Amino acid sequence: MAHVTNFLGLLEQLQSADITVHQGRCAIVRNRNATCMKCADVCTSGCISYDDNELVIEPERCIGCGTCATVCPTCALEAHRPNDAELLQACRAAADVADGQVVIACDQLLAAADGLYDPEKVVGVTCLGRVEESLLVTLAALGVRRVSLVQARCAQCEHVSGFEMARVVCDTASALLATWNNDMRIDLAEKLPSSVRRAGDEGYDASRRSFFSSMKDEAKNVAAVTADYAVKDALGVEERREPRFVKVGKDGTLPHFIPDRRERLLAALDSLGQPQDVLMDTRLWGHVIIDPEKCSSCQMCATFCPTGAIAKYAGEDGSIGVTHRPVDCVKCRCCTDICPEGALELSDEVFAVDLLSGAQERYPMKPLKNPPGNPHQIWHSMKDLLNCDQVYER
Repeated sequence: MAHVTNFLGLLEQLQSADITVHQGRCAIVRNRNATCMKCADVCTSGCISYDDNELVIEPERCIGCGTCATVCPTCALEAHRPNDAELLQACRAAADVADGQVVIACDQLLAAADGLYDPEKVVGVTCLGRVEESLLVTLAALGVRRVSLVQARCAQCEHVSGFEMARVVCDTASALLATWNNDMRIDLAEKLPSSVRRAGDEGYDASRRSFFSSMKDEAKNVAAVTADYAVKDALGVEERREPRFVKVGKDGTLPHFIPDRRERLLAALDSLGQPQDVLMDTRLWGHVIIDPEKCSSCQMCATFCPTGAIAKYAGEDGSIGVTHRPVDCVKCRCCTDICPEGALELSDEVFAVDLLSGAQERYPMKPLKNPPGNPHQIWHSMKDLLNCDQVYER
């Protein structure tokens, strides 16, 4: 794994008109021992990759598909062109003219079928990996009856990992809707439905249009990058950058945040009503379980938790421990990666009703032998560590 300083320098290279980088949210920036590399695992273009267990970023290879932002549990990567609000608005507009149906297709397919479909009824994205659960569940909450994601021979596409991400998202969203008793249908299709075709069109000749398709894509990408730099140059401003390193606050923890996508998803689920009282297993939430016999009471899990799903508490009677709210867990696994005793387990199953009720669990911990704030803490700790009484303070 790259040293955290090098990782910060690499991560900054992803910043572009297509992707905003929030370094302080990245699991590895927060904890150099974190194992999360989901962005590299799903990158569709090879922009983010491994080489001999080292992270490699080649920003010139980025196609702006947004798949890395879809998979990132902490939303350290934010997709643009379109951003989430623009994509939702485009889907709502398509539903309004297509009788409650939304069709989302990759730009490769739409370029090949140019002129043969009604553009008001179809939403284009660079790759289907751009679609994520908060979008789909929000559409269900708005009354959309069906969402179709149309692929363009994705199994043979060099960006196939984006399609695999879309498949996971569809399965997750469908499971959520079923648990919330909503009947909106989500499917992956291989062809544009007849409802979006222009009158009299029966199909298209992909080979005849391939040259014009590639030229159109290249022109769009060049124009977007040119416009981005032109605006920055004209305004004479530099991009605002977040602090390179995340600092511990007065409460002894790193800053907390809840990703906007997670808040939108929960708001949409709440509007759908009450869910079935069942356990769910999805990529989105986790349930922390702490073994009190193994726990050393260091509370490092709460220190590094990005969302505050694990939080410290201290009672007036001197009791200490942590609380856990499954609804705030984003399954980044910072807690399991940082626990020095292996006392913490992250279950994939959560109760659906706990997500809306905000249920909280309390894990009491054994009092620390050398609590912080004691002026002789380091002295006592060193004596314990060395198992020697001949340690002196000066």
